[in-house]
Amino acid sequence: MAPASERLSKALDDVLPRMSSPKHMVYMNTTAEPLKPGADPKEIVELLKKQLTSPVLWEPSVQAMIKSGVTEFYECGPNKQIRAMMKRISPKVWNTTTNVEV
Repeated sequence: MAPASERLSKALDDVLPRMSSPKHMVYMNTTAEPLKPGADPKEIVELLKKQLTSPVLWEPSVQAMIKSGVTEFYECGPNKQIRAMMKRISPKVWNTTTNVEV
C-alpha cells in the first residue's frame, strides 16, 4: 500500500489549499469520532491519509452517530450491504435505513 499511500498523500496535499471546512458534522472511519463544522481541512487531510492503511471503524462510527442522535441512514448503490450491517448494529436504526439505487 506504500505506493498508493504516497500518491494519495500527494493528491490530498495538492487539493488542501482549495478545501473548505465542513459545514456539517463528518464522522471519520479511522477514529469513529466526529469532526465538527468548521474543522480545519488540514485535520481532514491527515485523517484521509491514514484511512488508506488503517482499519475501518465502521461499527464504532455508526454507534457514535446513533449516540449523537442520528436516526436516518441512507445507502446509495445497487446492493444492500450497509443495510444488512445496520441490522446487526441496531435493529431500531435498521428500520430507518433506506437503500437508494443509483
